[in-house]
Formats: sequence, structure tokens, C-alpha cells
Amino acid sequence: MNVSGSHLFAAPREAVFRAICDPAVLMAVIPGCESVEQVGPTEYVGRIVLRLPGAVGRYRTTVRLVDVEAPERSGLEGTVDGAMGSIRGRADFVLRDAGGHTAIEYRGSGTIDGPLARLDSRFAERLAESLIAQGLRSLDSRLDTEVPA
Repeated sequence: MNVSGSHLFAAPREAVFRAICDPAVLMAVIPGCESVEQVGPTEYVGRIVLRLPGAVGRYRTTVRLVDVEAPERSGLEGTVDGAMGSIRGRADFVLRDAGGHTAIEYRGSGTIDGPLARLDSRFAERLAESLIAQGLRSLDSRLDTEVPA
């Protein structure tokens, strides 16, 4: 599974980067997120609920920030594990100043195992891209209300 995309935030790059690393913000903007806890300087664990056709369930997540160059870029390595299978992957993002706004570009890949692997790969990619876009829009809305102009 491969995903990529971009988004334009109406907030400064430093605020966007800080928000991406804040467990409380992540819990509020990740679709289906029930909990996020920072367990190390760059490691998070959490629980999300996925509501996929034939694959509804709770999944334990682990994410580590890697190759961090704040506030410009970082990589994320993580797993999502549950009764219906697992997803393991890596994503990288770059934040660029864009005339008072911040542009994010991301690219990621993952491997799906277990019953979840029966999902059509294009369906899984479209679903992942949809969830990412929803999370980025939620983060943008949150930053818009919290960060002074």
C-alpha cells in the first residue's frame, strides 16, 4: 500500500510541527482515535477504532518519530495491530513555508497482514488517503482556532 499527498495549513510551520508531535492534538484529529500516550521522547502508543466493511475493530497503534529535523521534516514508523490483522509502515513528511501558511507533503508505504490483507489494495490506499485527508483538515481547523493570526 502506498499513499502520498499534500495539504496547505493556515498556520506557521512551527505550530504545525508542534501539533503533529502533541498527543492531545493527535487524539483530537485522528479519525477513530480513542487514546494517544507519549511513552518516550519520540514514541507514542494509542488505540483507534477502524470501521471498515467486514473489519470493524479496535487496534493498538505504535508510532515513532524518526529522522526528525524540526520544524522542517520527520519520518513516522508505526504499526496498527488488532484481531483483524496488522499494518506496518513508514511515512515521511516535509513542511514548507508558503506565504504565511504551511504546506505539508507526505509519502508513505505500508504492508497489510492478516484478514485485513484481503482488502483490495486500491481500496485500502483510497481509504488511507481519505483518513489522512480528514485528519489534516481537522488539524487545520484546530490550528486555525488556536493559533493567533
